[in-house]
Amino acid sequence: MILHRNTTYYEQYILRLFQRLSTVEHLTLILAIGVRGVGLNHFIDGFDLQRDIVSYMPHLRQFHFHIRSVLKSTSHINIDTIRQSFAQQKQPVDCALDYFNNNYSQCQIYSLPFIGNSLDFISNRFPLFDVNNTFSNVTRLLLFDDIKPFEKAFFERVARALPHLKILDVYNQLEQEEKIKITTNLIEFPQLVGLILHYIHADYVEQLLYRSRLPCLLELIIRQDLLLALIADNNKQARDNCSKVEALYIVEPRIQPTTDHLNFFPSISILSNP
Repeated sequence: MILHRNTTYYEQYILRLFQRLSTVEHLTLILAIGVRGVGLNHFIDGFDLQRDIVSYMPHLRQFHFHIRSVLKSTSHINIDTIRQSFAQQKQPVDCALDYFNNNYSQCQIYSLPFIGNSLDFISNRFPLFDVNNTFSNVTRLLLFDDIKPFEKAFFERVARALPHLKILDVYNQLEQEEKIKITTNLIEFPQLVGLILHYIHADYVEQLLYRSRLPCLLELIIRQDLLLALIADNNKQARDNCSKVEALYIVEPRIQPTTDHLNFFPSISILSNP
């Protein structure tokens, strides 16, 4: 079962379904569990999985999972508390905790080796860059942080840790603290085909389009004010990165690309729908 979009019906429907599947031998579970004032009052941990799922499946031989649970206005707990809930697990497991300034918090638990090809709402604190290349098969990444900006060194580590990354979505409106204007030693994302620059500070346009190499970029989603600044700067590396873009989506406001826009994107022959 794969549900990347937050569901609020984990206890009401999903657990009831699993508790009927007593003959299951192999289970792969990728879930995002959101809360809207009802349902969960704690992060999903090892105790929950054992009590609510595994105990109902006596024939279960293989269980892979990646579960992200989201809470609002919850008290802080130590990450070791989550880790200790998996003490009786035979398979290796890891987790990550985030408490954001927007009053939301999240816990991600995942079996190892890591399954799936998508990581959502990854902050500066996520253990993405380990020596075991745990997440090297990830092709889609959504970055989110409202506590700390993503700096150049962070994107360098992303490029190394995720060599097959195809879609990158950045959600961070904080100004970068390390103002690096040098365009040598460009960061390269060799397989990136889609870039989403909507809820961001302008620094990330410069970081990803001026000081990175994106040889396969085909689709760009970008805010109108950022796009106008991009075109006005007329940066050579940015022009190179945008030279193969076939789909341009402009937001805030959602408008069709104009002739001025298209002059910067020579590979767009048909206007993209907003």
